[in-house]
Amino acid sequence: MLKRMTILLLVALFVVPSVMADRRKYVWTYQYGTLPPGAAELEFYQTSKLDETDKWEYRIEIEHGLTEKADMSIYQIFAQTEGESFKWDAVQVRGRYRLAEPGVFFMDPLFYLEYNRKIDLKKQNKLEAKLILGKNIDRLNIAINPVYEFFWAPGDPIHEIGLDVGLSYELSPSFSIGVESTSRIEYIKDADTEKGSYFGPTISFAKGPIFYTLGVAPGLTDDSNDARVRFLMGVEL
Repeated sequence: MLKRMTILLLVALFVVPSVMADRRKYVWTYQYGTLPPGAAELEFYQTSKLDETDKWEYRIEIEHGLTEKADMSIYQIFAQTEGESFKWDAVQVRGRYRLAEPGVFFMDPLFYLEYNRKIDLKKQNKLEAKLILGKNIDRLNIAINPVYEFFWAPGDPIHEIGLDVGLSYELSPSFSIGVESTSRIEYIKDADTEKGSYFGPTISFAKGPIFYTLGVAPGLTDDSNDARVRFLMGVEL
């Protein structure tokens, strides 16, 4: 059985053409698009926050297409801080809805909504909303994500606004390269405003039912980590 599974995986990687329904060309920025109804995908995220004390986060996501314009995902999130134990950190659900068919507007719009609940109930709830804007010009892809994040209960509410932007070029149907930036401004009652910004390269490879995407982004402000690195792998189910 193991031998057969290995052979099937190798065939998928090197023989089957690129057919990923929701291939990610960026690691922080979302492109325009949803899964077709009935389609499903498994995604794995690994995020490293490199600083004086390094932190790692691991996400397992199951994504499912609901209608021609809507899909949803459920995440299990795990985390580890340097010198501490690996732990189950949070659960998360998110939905996406395409507001129009491609080409109706100058940039294709999609609405994204996410809820995150920490396993430690002493930590705050999080709600995140994004407007995903996308544009394809031949092999060039442009993605822009204005972001609003709200943290509440327990403690004083925290508001974050941000912007994620990606620009990529498809060298072949299987391989693309690009650059990506992500920025957040955090507002907390009776506290100093914090600003974090990152910018760096992104590469993506897809073959058959699997894609891989890697992004490296050094920090640009005093409140940023020294760098952030994220790896994504997606498997069409």
